[in-house]
Amino acid sequence: MKATGVVRRIDDLGRIVIPKEIRKTLRLKNGENLEIFVDENENIILKKYSQIDKIKDFADAITDATNNITKNSVFITNTDSFVSVSGKKKEYQDEPLSNEIITMINDRKDVNSNNIKLTEEKEEPENFIFCPIIANGDAIGSLMIMSEEELTENDLKTLKIISSFLAKHIEQ
Repeated sequence: MKATGVVRRIDDLGRIVIPKEIRKTLRLKNGENLEIFVDENENIILKKYSQIDKIKDFADAITDATNNITKNSVFITNTDSFVSVSGKKKEYQDEPLSNEIITMINDRKDVNSNNIKLTEEKEEPENFIFCPIIANGDAIGSLMIMSEEELTENDLKTLKIISSFLAKHIEQ
């Protein structure tokens, strides 16, 4: 655990302020949910809450099944990192997302293009389709397929169906 040297006082309502520098480093936005844990040493741990992380096994089954049928790399993300990856690009599992992908999630638009920066360090020259996952009105992640072959509107429609299915599963 990193020491930050920042001390904060608990107010009368039990609140503390997380310093702006830490919020920026961890990509915490106003209104975002945090999980609170206490470890065996009575340390309080704050963790960014992700609905996608809660269904990781289900996400793995979806990416594996989609990869088995399409033979393309399939990704499911939360708003910060790759949660589930199937296919040739498994090295991205748990890696942080590029700012480009985070912007696409926040823009809530489908994308069918080529050349995408998956992480800040690595760009992929392949074709990709991208679909945000919108649950309860919030953009909570994304679903992507990457291929050396050209991807079609039917591929995008399939991705939208899977994205909608994931969102409905999370909302229940």
